[in-house]
Amino acid sequence: MELLFADKPQGLTTHSSRNEDERRDPLVDVNDGLLELLALRSGEKLWPIHRLDRETFGAIAFARDRETAARARELFEATLVRKEYSFLTDRSIDRGEFAIESFIEREGSKFVSRSEGKTNSETRFEFIRKSGRFALWCARPSTGKPHQIRLHAEAAGIPILGDTLHGGSAFPSLSLMSRTLEIEGRRHEVRLPVWFERLELLGDSRLCRWLAAIDRRERWWASLSLAGLDADATTARRVIHSEGDPLRIEILGDVAWLSWFKESEPSEAEWTSIRALIEIRGWKTWTLQVRGDRGREPNRALVFSSETPPPETWTATENGLAYEFRRESGLSPGLFLDQRRNREWLSKRAAGKSVLNLFSYTAGFSVAAAAGKAAKTVSVDVSKVFLEWGKRNFALNSLSTEGHEFRAMDGREYLAWAAKKGITFDFVVCDPPSFSRSKSGLFRLDKDFDELLASCLAVVSSGGTLLFSCNYEGWSEEEFHARVKFAVTSAPRSNVRFSRTPSPDPDFELPREAHNMKSILIARE
Repeated sequence: MELLFADKPQGLTTHSSRNEDERRDPLVDVNDGLLELLALRSGEKLWPIHRLDRETFGAIAFARDRETAARARELFEATLVRKEYSFLTDRSIDRGEFAIESFIEREGSKFVSRSEGKTNSETRFEFIRKSGRFALWCARPSTGKPHQIRLHAEAAGIPILGDTLHGGSAFPSLSLMSRTLEIEGRRHEVRLPVWFERLELLGDSRLCRWLAAIDRRERWWASLSLAGLDADATTARRVIHSEGDPLRIEILGDVAWLSWFKESEPSEAEWTSIRALIEIRGWKTWTLQVRGDRGREPNRALVFSSETPPPETWTATENGLAYEFRRESGLSPGLFLDQRRNREWLSKRAAGKSVLNLFSYTAGFSVAAAAGKAAKTVSVDVSKVFLEWGKRNFALNSLSTEGHEFRAMDGREYLAWAAKKGITFDFVVCDPPSFSRSKSGLFRLDKDFDELLASCLAVVSSGGTLLFSCNYEGWSEEEFHARVKFAVTSAPRSNVRFSRTPSPDPDFELPREAHNMKSILIARE
């Protein structure tokens, strides 16, 4: 059987449920299930053969051809696939091993389990271990009805931790995972998360929320490896995003880069959770920035570090390309990770093309384009320090800067100059700050948006593409798209085509969550 095994992250659906109208909309991300995301990355067609609920994580399988899909579905229907789940509960019962049978059916918008009369489902339960009020259990379903384990655990008096729909106590996440899957002799087993192994951690729900956030991302990278993709080519990763509010964490090679978005430094209890996280994860070199008032003092941070602080400079990789990171560079150490998929998209299309990289920072887009054999890149930034850093990133990847320009000037000034000279580009990348000051004056994205967008399009060649993005928190993704479309179609020479940028890796928000980094592709006809 041609099977692809994966380790489904929590929060991702097994496959997309987009309707036909959504699929026709070029700005809707239809790659919002694990199946679609893996197919997109691997370039192969995959078929679903079973499913896990959105919040259930762990062992799952997809078929790599139609014949395998049909055969596997027959095996699941005949209950010939062996499945084993692990779950946590904070309830105690006297039984150690038993079975539950019932009839499960949909009743309105939910599933219910009835113990009287005929049955269509069976689950065997086995107690594994206990610590304090928390216990780890194993569930082996012989059938596969929706919500079966959750309903049967509730009926047994051991509702799953986090499953408030079925009587479980509130918890940061649903504590149910698919541990093993065996199909015609092929066995796939995934690891238990650390809080399933160390039940004593469950008393700190904040810590468990952070651990679950990291676990979700690690299962995504594990699934890429299982699909034969080189997950190790990227060692710069976001591991805690919005789930850690106010904590965010990036792993940049050998350095853990922590940010604390709160006016005050962590309390004693918060420090206890942070230090426990650092110890559990084994981070030897770390730094934590307390980033308080981003409105009045956006560049000020109180910094704490490990006993051995991060080096002045170090490197980490993204899609096989090396980038330099710096400890004393301000609030960002050198690369905006949320643009990873956009840089990859550009690199795959850059061969023989000209690329303008505005507000280029350390030239990440330019490096990706040059690695993709771009004929020319122009990196524009007001900071000479950042431009020299960009040249360093070129050198780290043995990329010559010959034919690649670095312009220390305001992006708007460069656009005006290029338009006057009649210079155009096959690709223009514009990722402006929400607010900045330069010799050209004050820039506010919400006020200068339409003018900046029009100036960018003026230097896009016929048949070329503008990749426009921002992190402005005042707009939702839908509002950003609407504003772009209105500004562009209201302007002269507005014969363009809109499409969304690549589906982001789930380092950041999940596909159907609101995205802080908003971006769009605008192709000139």
